[in-house]
Amino acid sequence: MIIFVSLKMRNIDDRTRDWVVAALQEKFKSDVDLGELHVRLMPDLGVAGEELSIRLHNRADLPPMFHVAKFSFNLGWRGLLNAPHHISGIYVENMTITIPPRGEKKEKPPEPKKKFPEVTIDEIVINDTDLVIMPKKQGKAPLDFDIHDLVLKSVGPNKPFDFHGNLTNAKPQGEIATRGTFGPWSADEPGDTPLTGTYKFTDADLGPFPGIAGTLSSTGDFKGKLNEIEVAGKTDTPNFSLDPVGHPVPLHTDFSATVDGTDGDTYLHPVKATLGKSVINCEGSVTHVPNQGHLIQLNVDAPNARIEDILALAINSDKPFMTGPAQIKAKLTIPPGKFKVLQKMILDGKVEIKNANWSDPKVRDKLESLSRHAEGKPGQEDAGSSVANLMGDFKLAKAIIDFRSLTFSVPGANLDLVGNYDIGEGNLDFNGHLRLQAKLSQTVTGKKSFFLKAVDPFFSKEGAGTLLPITITGKRDSPTLGVSAFHKTFKRSLGGEDKGDSSDDNGDKGKDAKDKSKDANAKPSKGESKN
Repeated sequence: MIIFVSLKMRNIDDRTRDWVVAALQEKFKSDVDLGELHVRLMPDLGVAGEELSIRLHNRADLPPMFHVAKFSFNLGWRGLLNAPHHISGIYVENMTITIPPRGEKKEKPPEPKKKFPEVTIDEIVINDTDLVIMPKKQGKAPLDFDIHDLVLKSVGPNKPFDFHGNLTNAKPQGEIATRGTFGPWSADEPGDTPLTGTYKFTDADLGPFPGIAGTLSSTGDFKGKLNEIEVAGKTDTPNFSLDPVGHPVPLHTDFSATVDGTDGDTYLHPVKATLGKSVINCEGSVTHVPNQGHLIQLNVDAPNARIEDILALAINSDKPFMTGPAQIKAKLTIPPGKFKVLQKMILDGKVEIKNANWSDPKVRDKLESLSRHAEGKPGQEDAGSSVANLMGDFKLAKAIIDFRSLTFSVPGANLDLVGNYDIGEGNLDFNGHLRLQAKLSQTVTGKKSFFLKAVDPFFSKEGAGTLLPITITGKRDSPTLGVSAFHKTFKRSLGGEDKGDSSDDNGDKGKDAKDKSKDANAKPSKGESKN
């Protein structure tokens, strides 16, 4: 017996090396190169190897599909007699897996003779793994996953095996815990190897992304193959904001997407996002632009949104200036670059707000007064309403909303405007026309009404009782309404004190102020109110 064992011990390194190389060639149908391999005898029979590479046959121009810096396992004393059918565990240090592009030209190696039995491994523990998926398009960076503490279970021939591990996500930074099944290995097309599993991503800080803020958590499932993965899941960001102008709003999404494993491009199937109480549906893509970053293109449809949720992202205030149901349909584009999201995003679409209410009582009073006069009921204090409707066709770029058309209406009055709104500075700059249901003489009472009847024909145009050129300028918290008539512009603040009439075209500013003061101090005639 001693003589038999001593004979078996001769050249055991070479015999074990031949077994390892042949078994891997058989499994992956590829070229195998093994730098060093040693068999230890004490305290038990074990194997340690270094610099193991597995690459496509005759494709030295491509990086190895697998490269292992070090590996070790226990062989068992039966390994002295025959190649093992079973290994309890393998420990691997620093493995790189490189998946070549789909359709890469391959040469099939000659079919190896099956000199050794197929092996089942209970567990493979890998301390650090770098999974690299090469792009199919030239110029694109490969998709790279840093995986640590990866454990493979029940690894056997021609069947999937279980795995669990952690991925380090670079941006937003955080740990992704994942588990699932992988395989069986597709030797002819490695990217077609099946993959299924679940993931959990928690407490990811969105701060590194310029222009947004919040803490993201996500869970979901994935399935498919390495080159094309279907992902379905949800995200929660309880404090999402457009930094620094926005106010935090809770954001939840339910999504499904297809990830092209060759380049990381993601194609979003309808994604349901809930921003505050607003439901927003999106679909589109997130694609990689070489040497620049990611391009986001989405079609956005929000049939049941709340305008206060949208405004909260753009206005840093605890109380929105407007509330009400909104419908939004737009195309969102966020090009790559290090600018803040609000500065680089482009949003082109339409918005409709019905039955909007105003939080500022001064604004409500001004609009009720406008509505009352526009209906021809200036003396009825209970007439008029500040509830408004708004429709706009707009384009947001560089934090400025350019309205190609904007219609604003309260009962009795309708404003048709064009202009822009600067989100960052809060500046308004609009011009257009004010259409009143009542004739000009019907907007006032007493003697004024009598004398204005003579000029009614000059202002009754295009089916309106009164049609007046107007402007809306100033800050969003206290905009100023300007109405032009007879070469004069009369201005009134909608959120604060009246600014008074401006000068006419001849610059007779002093006369306007004097006339206004005189009118304010005059006692009203019988039947005439100060309205």
